[in-house]
Amino acid sequence: MAPTLAQRRVPTGSGQASRCAFRASAAARATWSTLWRMDTALATLLTSLALTAHLGGRLGPDALAQTFLDAELPVPLVLEDEVFGTEAPTGLLLAAPALRAAGVDRVRLALVHPTLPLRVPRVEKNARRAIARSSAVAVAEVRHESRAVLVLDGEANMRIVPCARVPYATVDTVSVPEAARALRESVMAALSIVETLDAQVPESIRNLQWRDWQADMSDGAARGELTGLLASPEHAIVLHAALDIHQAFSPVLAPASLQPPELGAALDRVHKAAAAVITAVSRDNGVG
Repeated sequence: MAPTLAQRRVPTGSGQASRCAFRASAAARATWSTLWRMDTALATLLTSLALTAHLGGRLGPDALAQTFLDAELPVPLVLEDEVFGTEAPTGLLLAAPALRAAGVDRVRLALVHPTLPLRVPRVEKNARRAIARSSAVAVAEVRHESRAVLVLDGEANMRIVPCARVPYATVDTVSVPEAARALRESVMAALSIVETLDAQVPESIRNLQWRDWQADMSDGAARGELTGLLASPEHAIVLHAALDIHQAFSPVLAPASLQPPELGAALDRVHKAAAAVITAVSRDNGVG
């Protein structure tokens, strides 16, 4: 599971959560940066879901901040905005009105990895490295045409960078249950290979949270930070496992190339199955 840090709860009165969340995240950021790096895939998905709901009038400012606090993640801090004119640095809640004023009506998730289809619009050269280092980014759109790319780093700092204006429509048709079944099967098969090969498997792969992922996908417990934002809350468990797998595999640039060959093939299937789950759930919730 993603590492967590206890965070102070904030008042839920109008405007208080957003102001307190900004102060808490900014004040604690320097300490956190030496101890922990955020699960950027989960944080970027939360940003996409919460901002889209907020821009659509379905999620108030306090609830938007609380989404991150419930996940024990800091509210993102916008350090740079080259698109909407936000005066940086500022909290995500204070940047949201600028997106609304620009006509942004949804923020979609785009996974980033050399082995996955690239669904990020073209950006300037100076922004490409930050995107390449991310496991996922968010794309702000106006009527399904891209306007900006939102890039979160491991310390919850956000850059909003300009991108090519291109239309986007998902072409994925795999259902969430189909994708979830494939992920469960691929994790079980990969775990069996890892245990069989044992010492032949690199330690970094052997020590991945294989059994935790298996348990997570069979556990009926809810993930509060996701269930409240999903049209089908029952998808939260497999989605969280898929996000964790994608984040864990992000440093492995070419899973299929790992030796022995059967290990590489199994790892490649697991990562692609996790990406399929994330893509399917994102699509069904309007952010993919």
